[in-house]
Amino acid sequence: MGAGTGTAWQHNVRWQPDHTLTVFDDGAAPKEHSQSRVIRERIDWAQRTVTLVSRDVHTPALLAGSQGNDQVLANGNSFVGWGEEPYFTEFGPTGQILFDAHLPAPGQSYRAYEFPWSATPAAPPAIAVQSTSVGSVTVYASWNGATGVSGWRILDGGSPTGLVPVATAARTGFETAIPLPSTAGYFAVQALSPTGQVLGTSPTTHP
Repeated sequence: MGAGTGTAWQHNVRWQPDHTLTVFDDGAAPKEHSQSRVIRERIDWAQRTVTLVSRDVHTPALLAGSQGNDQVLANGNSFVGWGEEPYFTEFGPTGQILFDAHLPAPGQSYRAYEFPWSATPAAPPAIAVQSTSVGSVTVYASWNGATGVSGWRILDGGSPTGLVPVATAARTGFETAIPLPSTAGYFAVQALSPTGQVLGTSPTTHP
């Protein structure tokens, strides 16, 4: 066994397409290492040796007493769940941390995985309207949980049944603020896909 290849209480040992092994090495319970780590090792069957290819650790250090995994992504990055320590981290190919988050304590994660996610909430988009000055308003549009929204269309009219499109705006975050002049009294917003398809329409509101 080469330097750094020894494991303790390891989890999620996986063969990779390049014939290496990835291992989540807890190293705890009882403590054998100063921190948990994700390692990649190569076995030379002819020489009967094991070599450490790479090693990823969290900053600050985490020591997981159980569980944990390493998901090797298609782009070569690693997505790591830290098991008993409720963190999950994406590492780049040279070990740099690209993403890091954690669940509220005392949460734990037996395994953590990264996959494409698409969702359209059952509830409609939300709207709020604030009068900012005479003849001007700011429309606030959001849709909690929706992943496909790239823009908003604002509908305006003198009655709830007489709304017409008056403006569009790109989505700028969880809630998009859209200032516009208005002499009408009723508003709604439509969530738009990148191709302009209407994904959902808010209730009509009056500031």
